[in-house]
Amino acid sequence: MDKTPSKNREKLQISPSKNRRRKGDGNGFIYWRTITKNGKDYQQAYYHWKENGQKKTRYISKKLLGDIQEAEAAKRPVKEILLFLGISITPSNNSPSNLLGDIQLSPSKSDISPSNNSPSNLLGDIPSSPSKSDISPSKMRRHKEEGSGNIHWRIITKKDKDYPQAYYHFEFWTQGDRLIKSSKYIPKQLIHRVEQLEQEKAPVKEILQVLGVEL
Repeated sequence: MDKTPSKNREKLQISPSKNRRRKGDGNGFIYWRTITKNGKDYQQAYYHWKENGQKKTRYISKKLLGDIQEAEAAKRPVKEILLFLGISITPSNNSPSNLLGDIQLSPSKSDISPSNNSPSNLLGDIPSSPSKSDISPSKMRRHKEEGSGNIHWRIITKKDKDYPQAYYHFEFWTQGDRLIKSSKYIPKQLIHRVEQLEQEKAPVKEILQVLGVEL
């Protein structure tokens, strides 16, 4: 279970995607999982949504990740994003009550543990996985001197319901030495701006300035 401070629990009661999509477009979000292989940590992207009252999760392959991130940042209807993933939903399944990917998500099905959620285990710029070739999008597109980072969603439980909270994980390196590795909570009102900057692969320092972090 995530040990997020109580003040953060009060800031985000529902996923930001639920606030911005139109009613009837459904709700979903990209979730990053951290796996450890051969002593190294790697990130994998998944899309979470709800269909017919059941929680659904689909792995996002590296080649689709950019398109999915762009569609999610634009808050496209969930069914359009699922089409990218090769999933077709029938009309009866498109009602708001059937597409609630960002509420009541069971932590047991999200493969989350405290060790996986700690900043020390979540690398913003990570090598490709030997098995899945999962690469952090920041590693593919940012210049090395601009730092590396990514948005990571954690699941918290409040009054027996699960909610995602957004954090920005970042690293800075110089001459092969890591100078900084940290994590910053993203307030609800800043999530859309941070998503835009991350999609554009803006320098990490620029994103941190939005979050009030000066380096």
